[in-house]
Amino acid sequence: MKKLLIGLVAIFALIIIGLVITISMVDLNKYKPQIEKAVKDNTGYEMKINGKISASFSPIGISISKVTIKNPQIKNYQEFFKMDKLSVAVELMPLFSKQVKVKYVTLNGLNLDIKKLKNGKFNFEVKNKKIEVPKAKEVKKEEKSQLPMVNIKEVRIKNANINFEDLQNKAKAKIQNINVAIDNIGFDPSKKMLNAISFDANTKIEKIVYNKFNIKDIVVALNMKDAIATMSNMKLTMYDSIVDANAKLNLNKKIPFLNIEVNIPEFKLASFSKEYLKKDLLSGIVKVHKKFSMSLGDINTIKKTLNGTALIDGKGVGIKGFDLDKVLSKYNDTKKMNPADLGMSLASGFAKSGNLSGVFGGRQGGTTLLKQLHVKVDIAKGIANLSDVAMATGKNRVALKGKLDIVKDRFLDLKFGVLDASNCAKFSQTIQGTFTKPKVKVDASTVESAVNMASSLLGSFGIKTPKIPTKKVGKCKVFYNGVVKQPK
Repeated sequence: MKKLLIGLVAIFALIIIGLVITISMVDLNKYKPQIEKAVKDNTGYEMKINGKISASFSPIGISISKVTIKNPQIKNYQEFFKMDKLSVAVELMPLFSKQVKVKYVTLNGLNLDIKKLKNGKFNFEVKNKKIEVPKAKEVKKEEKSQLPMVNIKEVRIKNANINFEDLQNKAKAKIQNINVAIDNIGFDPSKKMLNAISFDANTKIEKIVYNKFNIKDIVVALNMKDAIATMSNMKLTMYDSIVDANAKLNLNKKIPFLNIEVNIPEFKLASFSKEYLKKDLLSGIVKVHKKFSMSLGDINTIKKTLNGTALIDGKGVGIKGFDLDKVLSKYNDTKKMNPADLGMSLASGFAKSGNLSGVFGGRQGGTTLLKQLHVKVDIAKGIANLSDVAMATGKNRVALKGKLDIVKDRFLDLKFGVLDASNCAKFSQTIQGTFTKPKVKVDASTVESAVNMASSLLGSFGIKTPKIPTKKVGKCKVFYNGVVKQPK
């Protein structure tokens, strides 16, 4: 028995040595033209293997270097795919039982250059000849059994980069230094499409740049199972602020559906102002929490299906170039201030940007220190309800209430009010129209304020005019009932 075992081991060793010698004697590079031709015939892409094809023996595998792919149907465009090296290693023993067990697949130095052309097509789209695939009933069971079972243990993507340019909308995005480790890869043949695939992935990305958004040091753990991608423990840095997030992407639906929750404990407004606005406008720190769900179709689909809540809370927020208390102190001076302008500025700025930069970005002179800022917005099917939006300085408190139609980019009777200690509005305006062209609705309060301010102006020239008394019947109508308190 001992001699038999020694003999079997010797035979096995000789087989391995024979395979190594055979592989080493074959020049795989001579097959490059055939490989390139097969790719073009079957896909339409023009692939070039500019490096070497080499074999390895420990572990047994093959590697291909310096690969580029371009679309010959697109003129004046370079390769959209470049890869420094592709390595594949397999286990030897399963090959004898018609199984392919891949130990690892590694893609090193992958670079994708994706462009959306002015005609709406992408630079990787090709018109292929129709390939006839035999119907399931025409494939015999014996033919199915001849196919080897393939199992991949792990996939590694190292130092990858993606550049995207939308020539239609003049938008650009870059994803730099992507590193992905994919493990626990499974395939359930009893399930269809993406439901059959499962895996775990850990991803690290150095930087994502999209228009004015600059995101760094992204780390995310991804689990894929039953066509649902769960992204947990997501961390990133945006405008020098640490962001925590979790998301779930459901790919079972006809249009992918996304749930995402974002938490920023300390959002640094100074860094945001300098990097995004390119202005030294804001200072201070706010707490941000957002929870949204939406269908990931076109922009209109996203807007129509948008649901969720956004919350911003902060104290000691500074605004440079705008003195809110000074503006409100000139309430009775029509030479210097029109209260309607302030209301539209607040409403329009909030609708366009959802932050203080849009509200006060165009104002010059002085500074404002907000002792308290609170923004709570609830969104349902693309309609944003300003549930609790207010701010307080050391002297004044103002609030916004009403709704925004995100789908049609318009105000739905949005109201702006300067508040008193009883939570009533000393002055209020109703804002209507679109986000780009807001309009003030003229009501009794507007007329009363305009006449009284005119009386004040004429009185400064020695012309006596009566003021319209403010009508008060019982208690005033409460304008605001939120968390921001009246300054003392």
